[in-house]
Amino acid sequence: MDFNELVLKRRSIRKFKNQAVDLKDIEEIVKVASLSPSWKNSQVTRYYAILNKDKRKKIALSMPEFNQQACLEAPCLVVVSCITRRSGFNRDGSYATSKKDGWQMYDAGLSNMLFTLEATRRNLSTVIMGYYDEKTIIEEIDLPENQEVICVIALGYANEDVEMPKRKKCEELLVKIL
Repeated sequence: MDFNELVLKRRSIRKFKNQAVDLKDIEEIVKVASLSPSWKNSQVTRYYAILNKDKRKKIALSMPEFNQQACLEAPCLVVVSCITRRSGFNRDGSYATSKKDGWQMYDAGLSNMLFTLEATRRNLSTVIMGYYDEKTIIEEIDLPENQEVICVIALGYANEDVEMPKRKKCEELLVKIL
């Protein structure tokens, strides 16, 4: 599948089949995600693949109701975190730009895009969720103090077909300064 086909195929899926995801696939997806660019090549994004059913359920039930179904059905939840105080910082710990620590979210977003595209290439589906109970997640995965939760990705085999949502036209998105 070429790149454009891959981008057009990727969807946010919230209904998953009761089918396990091979750990080898998860490892290969993360290997691809690790190739994303990052602030001064800091590579701050980390992925925690939660395959343990009890831990997935505890995290799922702590989430807002509209995210619970995807989290309960997905055979794998991936908690994405970032090492703090690296992206967007100088060596002395001061902010390098006016964006302050916003760069770590940017870096995680770039990595997550590659994660979701590689999952799609492997016929797996994802949905990235930004609403979660951070305290529960930190406890369940024993997140180190120098990391913060960025998002949760439900990962599995789709049990629904989702049409491409309406997209804005290029003319709405692109400002040409000639």
